[in-house]
Amino acid sequence: MASLKTKAYVLKDAKIPNKELFYSNTFKEWVADERFYHDLIYFTTVMYNPNDGLVYCGLTAYDNDLLWTFDPETKEFRSCGYQKVGERFDVKIHRSLQLAKDGMIYGATACLHDLDQRTEAPGGKLFRYDPKTNKIEILAIPAPYDYIQTIALDDDRGILYGFTYPVWKLFRYDIASNQTKDFGYVGTGPHIPAIDDQGCVWGTWKDMYRKRDNLLRYNPEADEVTYFDYGLPLMSPVDIGTVDSMLNGGDGYLYIGTSAGALCRLDPKTAEVAYLGKPDPEIRMPGLILGENGLLYCGTGTEGNTKIFAYDRESTKFIELGRVYDPEINDSSFILHHITEADDGTIYTGETDNPRRSGYLWECKVEM
Repeated sequence: MASLKTKAYVLKDAKIPNKELFYSNTFKEWVADERFYHDLIYFTTVMYNPNDGLVYCGLTAYDNDLLWTFDPETKEFRSCGYQKVGERFDVKIHRSLQLAKDGMIYGATACLHDLDQRTEAPGGKLFRYDPKTNKIEILAIPAPYDYIQTIALDDDRGILYGFTYPVWKLFRYDIASNQTKDFGYVGTGPHIPAIDDQGCVWGTWKDMYRKRDNLLRYNPEADEVTYFDYGLPLMSPVDIGTVDSMLNGGDGYLYIGTSAGALCRLDPKTAEVAYLGKPDPEIRMPGLILGENGLLYCGTGTEGNTKIFAYDRESTKFIELGRVYDPEINDSSFILHHITEADDGTIYTGETDNPRRSGYLWECKVEM
């Protein structure tokens, strides 16, 4: 029987006295409060690097200390020093770490400030981090005043794609020429985009009239964005088809987890979407990775009832691995914002948006 052995690792641990404070505080108030400025953090991106065996952690952190590593052997965290190059509005790396074939790590910064500070904030940064030298280089601000929610790297063509916020735009950044192309307002964006085998990037745009998310595709060869008049299957009257996770499955298809908790398959050649199932009654599927064993691992749930499932593409069945819960501390992950797999098959998940405390890094050992 499949199971999950889970342990939480704590980098910083600010306690929030009540939920009302979490849901009502503004960016200005969080930054001004010493109880939270350094220690209220969340793990919004996790990425295992097989070159050095470390888990790279992109955080939400009000003091701009956004990039850390976790060593699975020593269980120690280390800051990569983003504070040296960041500015006060760089407070999040949100689904935005990408490993290149040359060993460089590309990332982007997101924001939490409100519109009254929009013109004070220069905009989200694309950056490059060299793990060997510990050097961080700011590459560009693709969309002045707007910050970057997510990126995807086309390593073969040397292109970074991104979606911005609070004004949702799609952009293309060519690394070698240091040139950006802004495709303008698209109304929404995926939690993370994906690139198909032909080099096209897939994301979403907002249907202004029916107020749902539809699919879009950018073809770099034709330099053309296609806006499809449909999106993902809707699971309820309030579901708008938001892409919660997306990846290239290595079999010619893209796989998509929806914010309603469904798993879908997209055929990039025909743009057809197939519904594969909804493994958990809970909403959300922000975690989705392709395991070394060929299984898809899906992180689902919210409000502390978070689980990891495996999906076997051959049998088309889901396997429930277990809840992300550490019995030693009698606590669970509030939301699995991102997941990654180490060489030994261990899954690491980042936790965000916990209204009681800082987010933890969760180590999940899979037994099949």
